[in-house]
Amino acid sequence: MSRDYIARDPRTGQRISLGKKRSSMIKAAFRAPQGPWNSLLPDQIRDLLEKRVSSIEVRWMDKRVLLDRLDAIRAITALPRTEDDFIHKTIIDGLCSRSTQERLASLDVFLVGSLRDSDEMMEMLDVMVDDPEPSVQKKAREVLVTSAPIFPSALEETIRRLLRSEKSKIRNDAFNALNQAARQWPEVGVLHLDELIREDDVDLRRRGARVLRSIAQKAGGAGWDLIGWSLDDEDSEVRRIASRTLPGLAESAPRIAQIMIEETLFDQDDEVRNNSLKALAKMEKDDSRTRTLILDGAKHNDPRIRLSCVKMLPIIMSGNDLRQTALELISNETDEMILQRLNTMSVDISMEGTEDEKNRFLAPLPKIEEEEPPTTPKLKAGEKRKESEE
Repeated sequence: MSRDYIARDPRTGQRISLGKKRSSMIKAAFRAPQGPWNSLLPDQIRDLLEKRVSSIEVRWMDKRVLLDRLDAIRAITALPRTEDDFIHKTIIDGLCSRSTQERLASLDVFLVGSLRDSDEMMEMLDVMVDDPEPSVQKKAREVLVTSAPIFPSALEETIRRLLRSEKSKIRNDAFNALNQAARQWPEVGVLHLDELIREDDVDLRRRGARVLRSIAQKAGGAGWDLIGWSLDDEDSEVRRIASRTLPGLAESAPRIAQIMIEETLFDQDDEVRNNSLKALAKMEKDDSRTRTLILDGAKHNDPRIRLSCVKMLPIIMSGNDLRQTALELISNETDEMILQRLNTMSVDISMEGTEDEKNRFLAPLPKIEEEEPPTTPKLKAGEKRKESEE
């Protein structure tokens, strides 16, 4: 049955390319719930839903089970596609029911029903997340999280509203929904984050910064701008979270990462600087700007930054250049650990090392092949040596 359900862009109607892992998750999410109701036949489902009978006994897992109308709602997606209008109306009516159990049962098949006919469904979900019954609210938010990557446009306003909820649980689920949508649709993440990073509420900015990792590799220039703005945030936690995207950017967009590293390498916050250094370590070391950054970092006021950059010196230079740079840095260095490393780099082992160290630089002696003594040829049977004949 699940192979009939094709995820489509609600704006264009085009099929969504999900990737293998995401595709398997979506298929699982939109499969009808499993339970004893799966034993109901289409006619039995109809009879229960239209209240022609109040219960039907079926065999499930080698046991006899008595099923009622709630079970029929959970089994409704087993009806053929010709019954889509009936299925849609039944789910909508169930969501509007005064019965908490009926609303919960309808939410169990909400996802499958939405893919058959999404008309009114997203509007109903917007209502259900504010249901007076907490259990229905929670179930509706779970449905929202799974629906967000499939219906990003239809749920845009719902997510926007819940992101700003005063209740922590609701805000958590809303950001979870945004994260799921942003992974599949980076432009959705950009749309919401562009608003969130400007909020006065620091919690919104922090939570928004956590979504940056979902869009950093796919959102292009718009995503890079969001990262850059977050790296300039007055709140150190926002900057810390945003800086965690830098090592990944150093591999996927090195030029952009380089600009951000220049701004964050000397940040006041330790974690921001450390993440910047991690990104710097992944950069192309032959690049002149990277080389300048490392040399500048080796002279920084913070000994941790100096140590990290000093460790990178042998990667960007060697020989006399390395020794000369090390000697220049030694003259102003006060940290014992850094001095130890610089002293090691400043010594020409081939000239000033121990005998064993000097010997490593000596060319090995050429191998002398020993001459083999002449061999006496063997005589064939019946032959005599000439010397003996003479």
